[in-house]
Amino acid sequence: MQPLPPNESTVYRSAPVRQLPRVWLAIAIASLAAGFTLTFDPVFNDLASTVITLLPFVLLPTLAAAFTRLPAGGPWLARTVAAVASVAAWSILVLNDDRWSILTFALLGLCFSIGRASGVGLAAVVTGIWTLAWALADGPEWRLLVPVASFGAGVILWMTLVRAEGESAELAEIVERLRAAQSDLAASEREKGALEERSKFAGEIHDTLAQGFTSIVLLSRAARRTDDWEQSIDAIEAVAAENLHAARRLVAAIGPAELESASLPDALDHQLATTMSHEAAVEFHVAGSPAPLAGSVEVTFLRGLQEALLNVRTHADAHSVYVTLTYFHDCVVLDVRDDGEGFAPGAVADRADLTGGQGLIALRRRAESLGGYLTVESTPGQGSAISIQLPTGAA
Repeated sequence: MQPLPPNESTVYRSAPVRQLPRVWLAIAIASLAAGFTLTFDPVFNDLASTVITLLPFVLLPTLAAAFTRLPAGGPWLARTVAAVASVAAWSILVLNDDRWSILTFALLGLCFSIGRASGVGLAAVVTGIWTLAWALADGPEWRLLVPVASFGAGVILWMTLVRAEGESAELAEIVERLRAAQSDLAASEREKGALEERSKFAGEIHDTLAQGFTSIVLLSRAARRTDDWEQSIDAIEAVAAENLHAARRLVAAIGPAELESASLPDALDHQLATTMSHEAAVEFHVAGSPAPLAGSVEVTFLRGLQEALLNVRTHADAHSVYVTLTYFHDCVVLDVRDDGEGFAPGAVADRADLTGGQGLIALRRRAESLGGYLTVESTPGQGSAISIQLPTGAA
């Protein structure tokens, strides 16, 4: 079994709070607004006062850029540059007026959102500047412990989220491997069953048709050496009739056992119950007036349902399956729909069919040989539908 390629969850383990930036952005904007309210006093006497006055207006778009890069999993360098620029602008403000420390918690969230060791280092820088700003301002000495405690709590939370996301990614990878193994096992079981059935069928042909044809050949050769050719022809005819009966019996034996003692609707309902009982919720409806159909038609519908359900179990991850058998005046239609993951147009053709084998292709050919057709419709994320239409007069 080939190893599965890493998915996005394994590639970006270093950004454990990818879902939180929008919340932190709201906190940052609220803190920035509070900082404006507490400290805004426009002064343009010199370069320093002008920078202090205009810097909050620069900080707002810088913070927004830093946070909004995170949900999309943007390049690490771009996120880091935006975060460093935000921290630099805030540092100038908080060292000038310690009331700008109100923005510190949002900045710590930004730093930890970057992930990697650099994010923790940047958070340590923010903590140091915060501590320095409070140390330079008047206030009780005990409050200097607040930045250190905040940094420690942030590191613990960050490590917890990293570990949780790593475990989730490993679990997702295990699930994918189990699905791949289940698919391989199902394919092996189908191949084994096909080989056993082929061996059994070959034995039946050898014991019946092959021996009968051998008898016909021997009778024909004996007829050449005798004048009583009429008796030989009678014997050949008898053996041929017996072989014809054996051939019909073999053809009948190929038909599904489900249709031997049940009608087509009952066979389809039984197939749904046994195949999808633990996989998804199923609904089965019969429309129109059920009528007897040719054996080949009923077999095609049953095989079609089996192939559709196999695709649902293997690929769709569906919660519900809806099956409708509709009897019209001149045709019968079987529709199988699911609410699973679906697939892009052309994906079935690119992969031969939903199972990677020849199931749907063989089913389409069988339907066309009976004068009908098979259609497959699907949209990614919106499920898929398979429809088989066959004429009622098909033999």
